[in-house]
Amino acid sequence: MQKKFNNIKILTLDHSYYLTHISDVSGLPNLEKLSFQDCKNLITIHNSFGYLNKLEIVDATGCRKLKSFPPLQLPSLKELELTGCKSLNRFPELLCKMTNIKEITIYDTSIEELPFSFGNLIELCYLTISCVYFKILPECLTECHLLRILNLDYCYSLEEIRGIPPNLEELFAYKCKSLSSSSRRMLMSQVCCCFLLHYYLTSFIVFHIYIYIYIFDDV
Repeated sequence: MQKKFNNIKILTLDHSYYLTHISDVSGLPNLEKLSFQDCKNLITIHNSFGYLNKLEIVDATGCRKLKSFPPLQLPSLKELELTGCKSLNRFPELLCKMTNIKEITIYDTSIEELPFSFGNLIELCYLTISCVYFKILPECLTECHLLRILNLDYCYSLEEIRGIPPNLEELFAYKCKSLSSSSRRMLMSQVCCCFLLHYYLTSFIVFHIYIYIYIFDDV
């Protein structure tokens, strides 16, 4: 029976109301897309899910009771969608370098911070985090050398920014009202530095102006 499923590439479980657990999927070694959108009663996912080497797309949109993801060793992964996973309080650990993911959106979850292994997203260009409970932007983000745009709008609980990606061009942080004074000083120092760099790297002025406008508006 297991051999019959070896060649399955797409598995769609969307809107499976009574699905509470995704069981062992190690018998699906060629799976490329796994979608379980709006499985509103899904609570757990088997650890084997994190070792599907050919998996490219994971869509967990709207799984409101899902509390955690297994660790991920998915070198082929291109898309990871977690929007609306309201009970998800931890971003999954990333066990290997991931070179195919260009964009991550973390919206409407209970995630408070990112794991150190988030730095394994070495090709990440765009990151959006909009979560009420998100508190800390970790230092490991400095490992994301290709990250150009970081959007933190409406992270009301964001307290600390411990590191800024070295090649960031635009940072949006509207309504981030809980930022510590040290994080504000760090960002303001970037604003000052931009004037020194302006004659050499004029594009940096855009990045720093965005910080100034969006961080401190309506605080």
